[in-house]
Amino acid sequence: MEFVAHPRDLPLEITLIEDQPFPQINKERAGFVGITSFTSRPFDNGRSVRITLEEIDPNFCVSGRVVQCEKEMDGYRISIEFPTKEECYCVRMIEQLSQIEHYRRQAKIAGRRLNYNEAAAEWIQKFAASFPAFTI
Repeated sequence: MEFVAHPRDLPLEITLIEDQPFPQINKERAGFVGITSFTSRPFDNGRSVRITLEEIDPNFCVSGRVVQCEKEMDGYRISIEFPTKEECYCVRMIEQLSQIEHYRRQAKIAGRRLNYNEAAAEWIQKFAASFPAFTI
């Protein structure tokens, strides 16, 4: 199972929701299953959460399950899995867009001005092959 680290400069809105029944997850499955993200508050393992990301897509909204939440010096590192095929696929696509936007912002800090398409082309060439594949 692979989790992608969501960029800290694109904060997710993570909201606790009523626990939902998720299908059983095969712990041996390979490929992309979720994300890790930074949050200012802790979440209990096993709880259901709703995730939105206005900055990338105002219509993006998925539900997942907290699998780990660890205290760090300035907050919490949360791992969220997306057990359904549809949500997992949607999150993987949003994460690629988030990684491209993060890459564009880092280039700007380094003094390079890239539009989104230029950043996407560079990110794809450098990192797309190593981005976890979608498998369920």
